[in-house]
Order: sequence, then C-alpha cells, then structure tokens
Amino acid sequence: MLATLITVFSLLLLQAGSPQQSPNGAGQPSASASQTASAPQRKKPRSARYFATIIQSGSTNSRPYKVFIHSDGSATVQLEGSSSALHPEAVPPREQHIAAGTIDAKTLRQLLKEVADVSKIPIGFCAKSVSFGTRTQISYAGKMSGDLQCIKVDTSSDADTAKLQASQALGKFVQDTLSNLKVNASRLAPQP
Repeated sequence: MLATLITVFSLLLLQAGSPQQSPNGAGQPSASASQTASAPQRKKPRSARYFATIIQSGSTNSRPYKVFIHSDGSATVQLEGSSSALHPEAVPPREQHIAAGTIDAKTLRQLLKEVADVSKIPIGFCAKSVSFGTRTQISYAGKMSGDLQCIKVDTSSDADTAKLQASQALGKFVQDTLSNLKVNASRLAPQP
C-alpha cells in the first residue's frame, strides 16, 4: 500500500512539473507554454524574403545557379559546386550578393503581374547545343516557367496578345538581367 501511494505521489509530482496543460482539463497553459509565447520570434527563412527566383541551368562549361531577387532590386546568387573529368578538383558552391537597385524590381514585378501565371508562358522548341545549351526559368508565386529562351511566337488570332507580349518582354528582361549581372559560373576551379 505504501509503495502504491509513493508511486501515485511521484506521478502527481511529475505531472505537475510537466510542460503540459493542467490535469483538470481547463486548458490553462503551463509555464513552458507561456515562456514560449514570450520568446523572441525566429526570423523568416531567407527564401521568404525573395519575390522571384531566376534559375539558370548548367552546361558542359558552366555551373547551374539561382538568382533570388529582393523587392529593393538586390539579389543573392547561389552557384552550385562542380567538378568534371577534365578538372576533378571540386569547385565549391558559392554565394554572391548583388547590391540594391541593381535589378529593376519594379519593372520585373509589373511584367510578372501582366503574365500572372508563369507556368502558362507559351514555350516552343528552340535548337540548342546538347553540351553547351542552357535553360533559363523563373519561379514566381509558387509557379515555375518553362525555358524563357524558347518562348513561342504565336501568330494565331485567338492568342492573348497582351499576355504573349508580356511573356516575351519578361523573357528579354530576364536574359538582359543575367547578362548585366555577369555571374561567373565557370566550372573551372579558380586559380590561386
């Protein structure tokens, strides 16, 4: 009997000190829950601060990379690491920061608004080298475009001309932006 009372008493003490709700079921938060509520909030994940991402595939001579675009026209470029049969020493991934105002974020937002759903940009076939060709895509509002280098020129009368023109303007904007950023995506290891 004494052993049973000690066990019950021990369980009650454990329950009283546990970070759960009170045993009466009233739903009152424990001390642990109130401490959590007053703890400082964690910063949002880095990706939540970007409104669009340009994805550039790699080729035989270049590494794939992503350009995460901020509302202030700044960006973060993330280059993937690489190695090849000719250069077996691995090139580590790296990150490059682009200053605010470098990218015309206002124009990009307007083009993306006109296009609306980037996954519906009409993509056609365009001839590319198997080894050296790349693919350029944009991710916006949870959608991913096809290859912006191959936007279809639709001359049919039922095509939405405004959306098609916005898609073509977006493709040109993205290509011009990548050219202006001058990202060095070379697969070769940097010389010491």
